[in-house]
Order: sequence, then C-alpha cells, then structure tokens
Amino acid sequence: MRKFTRIQKRLLTTIVVLCILACAMFGLRQNSITNIGYSVWTYLKYGLIQYPLSSIGNAVNDFANLWHAYDDNEYLSKQLAEQKNYQTAYEDERNKNKQLEGLLEMKGGFGDAKTISVSVLERSSDSWLQTVTISAGKKQGVEKNMLVATSDGAIGLVESVQTMTSIVQLLTSQHLSNDIAIKMSLEDGTSVEGVLQSYDTEKKAYRVSLFDNDAIVTKGQKVATSGKGGNYPSGILIGEVKDVSLNDDSIISTVYVSPVSNMKSFDYCLVIGKEERRLLTKKSWISARWEMSISPLSASPAPAKTL
Repeated sequence: MRKFTRIQKRLLTTIVVLCILACAMFGLRQNSITNIGYSVWTYLKYGLIQYPLSSIGNAVNDFANLWHAYDDNEYLSKQLAEQKNYQTAYEDERNKNKQLEGLLEMKGGFGDAKTISVSVLERSSDSWLQTVTISAGKKQGVEKNMLVATSDGAIGLVESVQTMTSIVQLLTSQHLSNDIAIKMSLEDGTSVEGVLQSYDTEKKAYRVSLFDNDAIVTKGQKVATSGKGGNYPSGILIGEVKDVSLNDDSIISTVYVSPVSNMKSFDYCLVIGKEERRLLTKKSWISARWEMSISPLSASPAPAKTL
C-alpha cells in the first residue's frame, strides 16, 4: 500500500478542513437566507392581512360592546324612571289612604250630624286659596253654608249647590261671605266665643274677634266651631292661635289663627251639617191621623139588637 508523504498528508488535511468549513459556511448561509425570507413573509402577512383583520375585529367587538353598554344604560334609565313613577304613585296613594282613614275616623265622631263624603273635582291654580269644586250636590243632600272639613279640620263653606256638584268657598278666601262662630277653650278651664271674620294674607292666618276682650289667650290654643251659627255642628277644629294683637289699653283686639295643616293640598273631605231631624212625612202623618180617627170606632162595642 502506497504511503502518503508528509507534504501530501498536510495537503489532504488542509483540503478536508477547507471542505468542512465550506460546508459549514454554506449551511449557515442557507439558514440565514431562509430566516430572512421567513421574517419578510411574516411581516408582510402580519402587516397586510393579520393586523388589519385583527384591528377590524377588535373595532367591531368594541363597537358591539359599546352598543350593548348603551342598550344597558337605556334599559337601566327606563327602569329608574319607572321606579320613580312607582314611588310617586305609591306616595300619592298612601297619602290618599291616610286622608280617607282620617275622614272615616272623623266621621264616626259626629253622631247624628249629617256628613257627606266627597272628593275634590277641580281646584284652579288661579283661585287656589279661594274655591274648590266637590263631587256632591243637591242629589246627595248638600246645602248652602254647610261646613266642609278635611281630616285635620274645617277648610271652607258650601257657596253654591248644583245637582251633582258644589262649589266650596275656602276659609282663606278674600271674599268670605259669612262669619263663622267659634269657641276657644282657655287654660283656666273656661271658654270664650267669637267669630272668624276674614283671612290675613300677610300673616297667613284667620282674623278672629272675641266677644270677651279680657280673656287670656296664648299661642297654640285650639279654635273650633261653636255650633251657634251656620248650618254645621260644634267642635270642628278651625286651627291654632298664632298671634294676639292688643290695643293701646292692652285689650285683645284681634286673634290670629293658623289654618289646619293640609289646607293647601287635599283630595277628599267631608261636608258637615247639623243633626238630622227625624220628621214625619206627609204620607206618614196622614196615615197616623187615619189610624187615630178609626181607633175609637173599632174599640166601641156593637149596639144591642131590640126585640
């Protein structure tokens, strides 16, 4: 077998090493080109396709979420508005029920007095403190000058009566046609009487003149009807003493009385008259007279027969 010389061995070794290095460099070069090509395609695909599509998808999702949020806000707003309406309606009905319960309790305390339960049909803003229209008239037994009261106390007098409705002149009216006879219980156990004459718009109180100017009147004392004037019974609350005006001789000249608390707003009230008298009708009177006229005849014995 032929042996290689030292020079040949070195030359062969150099060639092998160069070949290995060339292969390695070529491999590295091919890998770099592939990576660069892959990177360029990846960037192009991401920039021209994936990113725009992803952005459009995200925008659509954001818009859909925003639209759902808008719908939810609209729904919640409607629910909140309905809750407020329900709350308002509930408060209104509760207030009406409270008025009706008070009137029912008040009605039971008048005994044989004539009472008619009514509701307020109309109360114009132009005459808010002047008149109201109620849901009862001649057919229900309402008469002129009957007293009208809420569950808190007196608020007016019947001014005119129609068949099914009536107009009530409020005690706060500037044209109160009739004085109201009142009575006030004093701290010493006695009482003093007087008349309610008008309403003072500046003091927002009734003007009351007493028959006994020497009476000792203090704030907070109750004022009620005396039953000695008008077509209504006694004991119906008018209000409370707000202030007392004295003349130069320290004698009471005018007592100012605050109206009842619900004067400015009420839905139901009572029309109150004096006690109903049980009178015989014309028919029953004739029937009674007929019975009286025939009773002696029926009680007398029959005449004896003569032979």
